[in-house]
Amino acid sequence: MFLLGLSGRYVYLAAISALVVIGILYASVSHIYSSPLLYQPKSAQTQLPLCRPANPGGSNSPDGSCIGDIPWQFVTHRDADNYGLSRAQCQKAFPKLYLEVEKAVVARRGRNITFEELNSKPLKQSMVRAMIYEGELYVLGFEDMRNTFTRGKASLNSLNRALNAIPNRREIPNIEFIFTTEDYHDEAHPVWVYSKREHDGWAWLMPDFGYWSWPEIKAGQYRSVRQRIAAVDEGSVINGVVTPPLKFHDKIKQLLWRGAVGTAPELRQKLLDVTEGKPWSSVRALDWGNEESLRQDFVPLEDHCRYMFLAHVEGRSYSGRGKYVQNCRSVFIAHQLTWREAHHSALVPAGPDANYVKVKRDFSDLEEKMNYLLANPDVAERIAENSVKTFRDRYLTPAAEACYWRELIHAYASMCDFEPVLYADPNGDPNSMRGIPFESFVLNWKMPES
Repeated sequence: MFLLGLSGRYVYLAAISALVVIGILYASVSHIYSSPLLYQPKSAQTQLPLCRPANPGGSNSPDGSCIGDIPWQFVTHRDADNYGLSRAQCQKAFPKLYLEVEKAVVARRGRNITFEELNSKPLKQSMVRAMIYEGELYVLGFEDMRNTFTRGKASLNSLNRALNAIPNRREIPNIEFIFTTEDYHDEAHPVWVYSKREHDGWAWLMPDFGYWSWPEIKAGQYRSVRQRIAAVDEGSVINGVVTPPLKFHDKIKQLLWRGAVGTAPELRQKLLDVTEGKPWSSVRALDWGNEESLRQDFVPLEDHCRYMFLAHVEGRSYSGRGKYVQNCRSVFIAHQLTWREAHHSALVPAGPDANYVKVKRDFSDLEEKMNYLLANPDVAERIAENSVKTFRDRYLTPAAEACYWRELIHAYASMCDFEPVLYADPNGDPNSMRGIPFESFVLNWKMPES
């Protein structure tokens, strides 16, 4: 059957040749995506050391890779909300997470990012220029955010949280960078983006703003969303009231989707057309500016988990709600994706480890696959369970987000040929600071007049 065949999409190529000694350029590689690190950032540790405690009774290793003489393992209930995992722990916990970072490094090989290149294009609407200097975050430019102001604040807060979470933040490389808060960016410039296409080799993929909060869609803080979702799937006890878990076989046997059609009219209207009148469908358009539409059609994110099947459809670029509903113990059904997010490297569409169902971009095979899943509930449940183990319990945890931020910083720094300057005055006059410390910026976000 279509779900049981092997897929080669996520099979990694052969391992890369070892990095040569410091000071010599990296050797050419023919297989680029199998190494945990394709670059050598400052104070990097590319593999977990053997556990050799200094004391006879055992002690934790400095990088957290060992607890006593026992190699550290990621444990969801203990580590999922830990923003401060060490670099070695991050590599071990999320080996698939950094694929897009590695791709960006490979795309820049032989063409290091220069200060002149960064300055070659002015900041545009919805762009932020920032610096990390000795582990501290500074804002250098914050352009007009007519529609994405909360995104800019959310991303800066998330990045600063990832920096604050580790004890050795001064070991983080100094970098100067630009990111956009728009859904996509088309100009070939070393810009950090929320989503990218395969051919966007210039782009540096960063975590989505929703890992902090997304108030516009009533999502709220990300950890709160995860808690509400877990309360549906796993049950809860609130003020002494016990709510039992919702078993997979008791979920509503329909495909749920709510969204604005206007952000991708051809693609999203096709889903509406294909599912219209189907008994297995709960697919409706949502008008965020219409109170009647919201009253009738809005479904809170946690209530998505009451449905057995959840559709994912791209919008202007990616769809930010996807990471939320992938926390559900439901079957995630997505068309062939054009836009990449960081966690997409962990998607598996077929075989025993399948954690979602892929359909054609025009949804022409959606009904066939829905009928198969409804007729084979055990297969559907296995996919849903794989999704929970892969995403809710690992690649969509707050810990994974923080790890990705710091790995992005290391990778980006390895491709820059300049050291950022915090003070315009060579003598370090405090009045010549080029940016605003993040802690001050969040109190008064407006940048000074240039």
